[in-house]
Amino acid sequence: KVIEMKNITKKFGDFVAYDNINLAVHKGEIHALLGENGAGKSTLMNILCGLYHATSGEIYIKDEKVDIVDPNVAINKGIGMVHQHFMLVEPFTVAENIVLGMEPKGFMGKIDMKKAVADVEEISERYGLHVNPNDKIYDISVGMQQRVEILKALYRGAEILILDEPTAVLTPQEIKELISIMRNLTEQGKTIIIITHKLKEIKEAADY
Repeated sequence: KVIEMKNITKKFGDFVAYDNINLAVHKGEIHALLGENGAGKSTLMNILCGLYHATSGEIYIKDEKVDIVDPNVAINKGIGMVHQHFMLVEPFTVAENIVLGMEPKGFMGKIDMKKAVADVEEISERYGLHVNPNDKIYDISVGMQQRVEILKALYRGAEILILDEPTAVLTPQEIKELISIMRNLTEQGKTIIIITHKLKEIKEAADY
């Protein structure tokens, strides 16, 4: 198991959002978290990626107990989440968004954008997420923006990718491409949790 969430309880004041939830995810699989809108799928994953903190319960990553107090801990443990509403800086280029906060430095500590572009080209080629590093975010399609978000997580070393309702904003062709990308990622050892309420896509994409 690459992830195990044990007896997760989450309270917001007196409201109990979760009572003893258990989840196990195995390495290299596409694991679907399925439920209707408002079921709490995203909230559970927000606990795993450090945006919320569980009231009680335990989280294990690769059999190691971890306390995910904030998103930085999650990133350091190899967890990356692509939210339903993208968090990209629109006037920036694809490459600038992907390396933001982790920019390669050159002479005198100056940001080396040439290396950033080369790094983005290499990582996008490796995972089959073909993007143009020099495009501005406001010039590219929603499907391409989603690829940028996935690449952002991979650039930060994500081994476990959480995709929140990833097909909601995509055309049918883009959905096919995304499923192909997810398959490619798991073949290369990544683990994917896909949050969705669409049964058709689950049947096409998910292992579990």
